Amino acid sequence: MKVIVAKTAGFCWGVRRAMDAVLEASARSDGRTIQTLGPLIHNPQALELLGKRGVAVAPSPDKVEKGTVVIRAHGIPIQDLRGLKERQKQGELKIVNATCPEVAKVHSRIKKWSPKGYFTVILGTHGHAESVAHQSFAESGSAIVANMEEARALPDAQLRKVLVVAQTTFTVKDFREITDYIRGRAGEAIFENTICEDTWTRQEEAQELARTVDAVVVVGGKSSSNTKHLAELAHHHGKPVQYVETASELDLGAFTGRETVGVMAGASTPTWLVDEVVDVLEQLGGGPNRWRNFAQAAFGSSSLMAIGGALMTAGIHRWLGLPPSWRYPLLTATYVLAMYLFSPFLDPLGLGAKGPARARFLERNRRSLLLSGTLAMAATLGLAASLGLRPLGVVAAASLMGAAYKRRFRLGNRTLSLRGIPGSKDGMVALALATVSVAMPVWQAGRAWDLRAFAALFLVGVLAFVRTVIYEIRDMQNDQIIGKETLPILLGKRATKAVLALLLGALLAGTLWLTFQTRAEGHPLAVALVLVLCAGYPMFYLWLYHERFTTRRARFELSVDLSFWLVGLLALV
Repeated sequence: MKVIVAKTAGFCWGVRRAMDAVLEASARSDGRTIQTLGPLIHNPQALELLGKRGVAVAPSPDKVEKGTVVIRAHGIPIQDLRGLKERQKQGELKIVNATCPEVAKVHSRIKKWSPKGYFTVILGTHGHAESVAHQSFAESGSAIVANMEEARALPDAQLRKVLVVAQTTFTVKDFREITDYIRGRAGEAIFENTICEDTWTRQEEAQELARTVDAVVVVGGKSSSNTKHLAELAHHHGKPVQYVETASELDLGAFTGRETVGVMAGASTPTWLVDEVVDVLEQLGGGPNRWRNFAQAAFGSSSLMAIGGALMTAGIHRWLGLPPSWRYPLLTATYVLAMYLFSPFLDPLGLGAKGPARARFLERNRRSLLLSGTLAMAATLGLAASLGLRPLGVVAAASLMGAAYKRRFRLGNRTLSLRGIPGSKDGMVALALATVSVAMPVWQAGRAWDLRAFAALFLVGVLAFVRTVIYEIRDMQNDQIIGKETLPILLGKRATKAVLALLLGALLAGTLWLTFQTRAEGHPLAVALVLVLCAGYPMFYLWLYHERFTTRRARFELSVDLSFWLVGLLALV
């Protein structure tokens, strides 16, 4: 059975923004109360995880305690916001406003036209937090209209001078039908299509997917308006639809004889819940597709990183003028692969640190993954031994340091751990890769430690550091467990991005200066271009995939590991 996942399945950018805000606030709370005014989003599993992080839910403004309050993605009534701001002035509260910008646009439309006497008709769900918030801005009166029947019941007096807006998750089809009807009855009317672009994109994709598959699974909270609409759209195409919150609710027997199943999810559904459902569905089938999915999940990222490490090592060695050798690049690749495969099994937080679906995959394939890691480590030590005792000692020490990093050790009455050092993980990864791929070969070859050698060490260290931090930002967004040994938790996401920009800027400036200082050697313009690509690509990746398009599940997505592959171009210039 083939499983097709909608590209837009999972958090929309507005929900992602709200989750980022509350996760960062909880990570940097320093013991202060963190609370959201009403549920942050309409997904009980995501809210449960927030609860485990110490985020409470205040059901009403008068129940908000001293500390930090996060305004949910749906927004809140203007009078409630004013009350919270008064308390903020008095020093009782810190307000983090996570209202979705698309929701705020609706508020601005109402604030523009309502004071001019326009009655506001809000196409949306009665009692929904977003629609209730919209109503609070309507000075000249308002009504929520959920369907055509309610539109027909609107009094003529309310339609003499009317503004029509929509809840951002309203269905496009119903919006068009209702606005066409109101246009025929209204006197002076203004129509604002305030349905979020992400909403209508999901709805269009839902219809297209429902037409092409044998069955549909919709994943999301039962109280989520946009998720309900997706299920309704799938039903219209006559396909069997299962609307579930978690994989445990799936009726697996209903997929017997089905060749294809489409999976779609609401804007408030976490990625890991979608992955969990997909993981269960894929286990129903066998054959090539299942094995391809296994290979991708087990070795996809690690292989990209390992190959990139090998190419980077070859490029750096050519840049430094070291004797050409296939053993050093291969050693870097097997070392990276071994540490990548062993890492989740060494985590004291358990396999669940990477989310339930990933934890299940790791547990189910524990033996094969650990065997692969052992073979990779054996190859690493064998290659190091073939290069000499010094390389063997360096690789063995680096491997032991990596294995011991996450473990706790007792020293008298104290429990010590390298992981307990704030921001240590990112530095350790960068140091290990720079040591194995640059420092050890330079030492073994007896090459002088000149400016170019230090620049090479800095180049590899910065790229490894940036790569690790970018993946941590992604993990934080996917609500995976990361701690203060990581930079995003230690400094916060915004400050972390500033650090990355400064490091990459320094890398670019330094390596370009060095290239042109030694322009008599090699092809400086080509080398300069490669260095520009190496330093610029990670920032481009971060902006493209973690700022603008985090809600898309692209069929093809560039990898941040490409920055290592780009360094390999130094071997050609």
